[in-house]
Amino acid sequence: MKKLTYLLLLIMAVACNAAYAQRYLQQIFAQTSDTLTAYGSNFTVLTLPVTGHTMRQPLVMRVYQPVGDTETERPLVVYLHTGNFLPYPQNQSCGGTINDSTTIEMAKRLAKMGYVVAVADYRLGWNPLATGPSGELVRRATLINAAYRGVQDVRTCIRYFKRNVALAGNRWKVDTSRIVVMGQGTGGYMSLATNSLDQYSEIINTSIPHKFELPTGPNTFVPMILPQYNGDIYGTSAVGISDATFSALNGGAFPIGDTIFVPNHVGYSSDFHLTVNLGGALGDSLWLEADETPIISFHVPTDPFAPCETDLLIVPTTQENVVEVTGSCGVSRIADRLGLNAIFEGIPNSVDPYGDIADARNGGREGFFPFPRTDPTSSSPWEWTSANVGAPATCNFNSADARAYIDTIIGYYAPRACLALGLECGFVDIKEISQLEVGLSVSPVPAVSAVNMTAEMPIRAINLFDLNGRLVQQFTSINAYQFTMQRNAIQSGLYIAQIRFDQGFVKRKVVFTN
Repeated sequence: MKKLTYLLLLIMAVACNAAYAQRYLQQIFAQTSDTLTAYGSNFTVLTLPVTGHTMRQPLVMRVYQPVGDTETERPLVVYLHTGNFLPYPQNQSCGGTINDSTTIEMAKRLAKMGYVVAVADYRLGWNPLATGPSGELVRRATLINAAYRGVQDVRTCIRYFKRNVALAGNRWKVDTSRIVVMGQGTGGYMSLATNSLDQYSEIINTSIPHKFELPTGPNTFVPMILPQYNGDIYGTSAVGISDATFSALNGGAFPIGDTIFVPNHVGYSSDFHLTVNLGGALGDSLWLEADETPIISFHVPTDPFAPCETDLLIVPTTQENVVEVTGSCGVSRIADRLGLNAIFEGIPNSVDPYGDIADARNGGREGFFPFPRTDPTSSSPWEWTSANVGAPATCNFNSADARAYIDTIIGYYAPRACLALGLECGFVDIKEISQLEVGLSVSPVPAVSAVNMTAEMPIRAINLFDLNGRLVQQFTSINAYQFTMQRNAIQSGLYIAQIRFDQGFVKRKVVFTN
């Protein structure tokens, strides 16, 4: 009798946990898989010091997916690593590849929540060591060119997935109407720029006259970016070839006739739906307009490199000022004024454990979580690196401390992403109701191949959990009074079905036998 009572209590506890284990809010999958593949190719400047010419390189990504997921259309996160647009370890930073510790941790956590995560590499290379009378301008011009190439690559990655859905059977099982671009450090700069820099005229019409232009004479200037060489901001225009003008803009580094750019996946949209920035900044505050995506930002307000307000960017590699930018403090203020993040209002405290903390720190602005630090050298406490990769001694090797910050990042991100992407995260289904309230009937119990469910109210969705609280099947957008839940490849055993209605959810035991 005691054993039976204990078993019933265990089932009830697991059922309770499963009821609240919401896809996209918590990690509901135990394992992830990852696949390295190319999403395009383009020309890199990194080979100039070695070969004297640009060379075409593959653009690669590592795609993370939850193991055991049966959903066929899942939201996509394009994740961008940090690194100052220079290769690791030459960048003298603590990371800068798709295999960075924080990058892998973030990708796996998001995949376990039900996302597909594409950790995308992108083209690197600029001249941080340019000296002489024009050294400062060359440093700025080559860095702006690197950032421009990065934005092209992000949009190329987005188009790859849309082309794959249209022509290759949706290999990755993504929903291209729900795409997130998320970046940390340098990747944060790229996520913000990809969101807001959507026409070439914005490069010229900036908050500071001639900010992204070079002087060619008294009161005459030429843009640092020229589409006939660099390609358009989306990366879909004709091939760009270097000439004397372009070579001069970049300190004479480019041989005349070298290819600078080729288009990828032309004919597909580069649109996405949510921007996430970890410690990055926006190239110019005027780029942000009312038709951009919602923005979620995380920042150390005293970051010594990437300013939280509008100030000069300092590249850690050289410790020199390069260009004025606007960080998360300023970006969130503009986003608030434009109403970009109004969709985040009214998230229930039951699914938003970090919302009140953010509001107390950011003055009530939506979508911004500051991380105040007493250490004046701290810039990205969510990052750490392994001791065996030859990282500088100043790097953070404390994975436990970094993961605690990632806990907060994911916890703050999750409910806001649900709203921004229109995901069914159960905000209105938090309360449990009786099956009598909706006239629910479930049969047969036990079942061999399928379970029939009928109700007097429309069934909206069904989540099926095992006794470890893992989601084993999900059925969304049912919107019917009757539904037959097929067993498919589920093993024999006891499961808990969370059946969602407009009024709340009902928990029912489901048993499959041979």
